[in-house]
Amino acid sequence: MMKKLLLALLFSSSLHCASLYTLDHVHSLNLYFASEAGFLDQDKKAALKSMVTEKLTKAGFALGETDASIFVVKIDALEIKESHAVHIEVGLGEEVIAKRKEKVQTFAYTYLENKFIKTQDPYAQTFTLLATLVDAFIKSHKEDNE
Repeated sequence: MMKKLLLALLFSSSLHCASLYTLDHVHSLNLYFASEAGFLDQDKKAALKSMVTEKLTKAGFALGETDASIFVVKIDALEIKESHAVHIEVGLGEEVIAKRKEKVQTFAYTYLENKFIKTQDPYAQTFTLLATLVDAFIKSHKEDNE
């Protein structure tokens, strides 16, 4: 059962098509970082947050402003024998108005990408993959705002 679940997650995270998201006029962000990965101690979490913050700041985003969109980073991991299965998710959460019978104000992901890996070096692989996901977000933002 666990193998089927892992394969399903791996397959679904590897599917890739043109972005469904629009990142027009996103300028200010607040970072939300959540981790349920046992291999990440406080220092490693701080290093990951610092890397994300540096990349976003260098790309021109203002961080820490009131009423900013939420840049979400979630890292989960399972230890499997001598390796780790790591799931990394990067998203943009914003208050939006859903067009239903009546307009409903809600919080929704307006951008979401994730990757799932199996590794014997979880911190190094997580650092690299998280950097790749943040770079992809920055690239998508740049393309949408050209």
